[in-house]
Amino acid sequence: MHRLRGLGVRVHARGAVEPHDLDIEIELDQTGERWIAHFTNCLFYGPDPYLVIRRALVGGSRSCQFLFEARDRVDFPLTLLWRAGDTLDVAVERLHAIEVDPGAGRAPRDAMLPEFEGLDRWISRPARERLSTAVADGAITLHRLELPGMPVADAAAQEHLHRRWAPTSPLFRAGHAVLAHFEKRGVDLAQVHLHGRDLAGPDTPYFAGFALRYFPQIPACLSHHHGVEWLDVIHPTRAQPLIALRIRPVRPDLLADTIWP
Repeated sequence: MHRLRGLGVRVHARGAVEPHDLDIEIELDQTGERWIAHFTNCLFYGPDPYLVIRRALVGGSRSCQFLFEARDRVDFPLTLLWRAGDTLDVAVERLHAIEVDPGAGRAPRDAMLPEFEGLDRWISRPARERLSTAVADGAITLHRLELPGMPVADAAAQEHLHRRWAPTSPLFRAGHAVLAHFEKRGVDLAQVHLHGRDLAGPDTPYFAGFALRYFPQIPACLSHHHGVEWLDVIHPTRAQPLIALRIRPVRPDLLADTIWP
């Protein structure tokens, strides 16, 4: 717990016997020099600054929805689970004190669009809210598509994929599907920026990512960097269908100064 000192953890618990997911609110001391340096670096170079906290608490699980510094903004009750200085036994006792409600079903999903159906467990509520607002404001269009499996003809693109991921990796499969999709559409793959890296030169109006890893960078890529579109494979997997969201700018000026979570 020494890496998490300064945190307060609260959960939204409805007492459901089989909860679909868990809403967790985190409060943290943001005045420390180490956190300030980390947060500033993330703003400039892309990673979500809160990712280190998510991974420390739940690893790679997507069944937990995180909110940060939101206690005064949420419209549902929160239960204190753990705060700096508490022992694990205290947190477990609080968890067990939550009363079970056999009648509690799945809570309604917030900020849902048809494109999110079946994907909402892998798209955080803040991300859904930002995308929904951008669509409603006319800043972007959002389309959902399934990427079919097909070969990539471009030799340089094939080499790029093999340099980055093992063929058994879900990311290799997702990257292969993205590039095959672009290639089928007649896009020059040298103009693709794939999951944080250019395939060739710096002129890359076509952006792609996996699991919304680079979600905070989307506004800048589609405005300042003159992006044509952003294609994100929401849940890379070795065997299941690869579903992607295609985001295209309509009013880049509305995205230019937007900060997404």
